Amino acid sequence: MAKSIKPLVKSPLAITGLSIVMICSSLALIYLRLQNLRSLPSLNPFIEAINFQDLGLPMDDLTINVAFFSDIVILSISFVPLILGIGLWNLYSWARAISVCLLTSVLIPSIMAVIGIVSDRGATIGTNLIISFVCAIGLAILLNPKIISTFKRKRTID
Repeated sequence: MAKSIKPLVKSPLAITGLSIVMICSSLALIYLRLQNLRSLPSLNPFIEAINFQDLGLPMDDLTINVAFFSDIVILSISFVPLILGIGLWNLYSWARAISVCLLTSVLIPSIMAVIGIVSDRGATIGTNLIISFVCAIGLAILLNPKIISTFKRKRTID
């Protein structure tokens, strides 16, 4: 007879929901960043040749396409919520700690943009309100004492 492996601690519904939101938003960001990379006008995204004789530059001067590398960095950062969502799903305490840091680092600038302390050219006040609201809910979930104790309990095999 085969023994079944059951975790003693099941993932609370709030953590499951937060994990799903993080994973889905990360997948959406990854998709958008890949579309951004495909839409770059350069045929050779790494290096573009400057062919402007009237600027006084030699024909062999090369420049780095900053947009390509910027999109690569943003694409790489888009994988962070995916990894954290999977970590939260599996109740890893490191994922909870890093998620608290990530949500706080997004919440504070969003609130500051809504209040008008800083300007955010990339998002409207409504978008910043939604971001602030989602981050606040995520922090409320992750900082709940019952959730914290769930992450502290070790999973065991029966």
